[in-house]
Amino acid sequence: MANVRCLEKLFRLQKLLLPLHAQSCRLHRQLPLAAASLARGYAKDATEKSTSNGSLEDFRAREEQLERERDAAEEAAAKATQNETGQGAGGNQQESGEQSAKQAKVDAIRVQILDAALEHVPQHGWTRQSIVLGAEQCGYPSVVHGMFPEGGFALVSHFNGKCNAQLVQSLKQKTGSGQQEVENPLDFLVQAVRQRMEMIAPYKAQWPQAMSLIAQPQHASTALAQVLTLVDDICYYSGDRSVDFGWYTRRIGLATIMKMTELYLLQDTSAGHTQTWDFLKNRMDEAVQLQMALSQTEGMTHTFQRSFNSAFITARNILGLGFKRT
Repeated sequence: MANVRCLEKLFRLQKLLLPLHAQSCRLHRQLPLAAASLARGYAKDATEKSTSNGSLEDFRAREEQLERERDAAEEAAAKATQNETGQGAGGNQQESGEQSAKQAKVDAIRVQILDAALEHVPQHGWTRQSIVLGAEQCGYPSVVHGMFPEGGFALVSHFNGKCNAQLVQSLKQKTGSGQQEVENPLDFLVQAVRQRMEMIAPYKAQWPQAMSLIAQPQHASTALAQVLTLVDDICYYSGDRSVDFGWYTRRIGLATIMKMTELYLLQDTSAGHTQTWDFLKNRMDEAVQLQMALSQTEGMTHTFQRSFNSAFITARNILGLGFKRT
């Protein structure tokens, strides 16, 4: 009986083990297939990775090539722009030189005509008619007077500028271009103003007309600039190198004396205008005495100087005058 039970247990165990054995066999048969599939997968991944790495390297190479091409194009464009700028600057300089040459030629013609027109001032005055006659005398048509839109003032301004330049040249020669010391500054100032007034004497009868043109508002800036520049030149060559407030006071005072002498000259009927030169000398002496008197009263001196300085500085700034010498 015991043997029968043992056999039954063996049968049941066999039934249990047979399915497991079959499943194990199938698993053994599938393992090589799975291994092969896995190997193929690894090989495929390696191939794809290699292909991907190759594509990335190609992409990098293409981008680097494009970057080099862009850099080369930008460099070429920069050089082209630089060349164009250089050529444009050269063209502008050439054009500016041509304009300067044309303007110099026009200015030379203007000076030639105005110099000739001065000969007709005693008869025709400081007028456009004198300019027309001067142009015809130089061989130019009468319509050339259109080069002088200021009319008669162009002739007056030319005359004043010419006389001022002649006086400054004379002062340079007397003082060695300002390097030689002036022994008597007061007498130097008197002689300089007298020399300038003597240039007006040949046009004494017509000078009131010139003064009326100078007084017109549209001409005041040019006329004032000529006066202030002249008095500064006279003071400079007389030895005035001061940098104090008196610098302005002396120049305003000298300009005032010049205009007073100019007005006196127009009324002077004495031989050789001796009364005018006496008037000039007396005004200069009075100016020196006034300065000495004011120097003894400090408060009045500062007030007086501030008034003159303010007027002179304002006029200089309006006219754009710097009074700088090289």
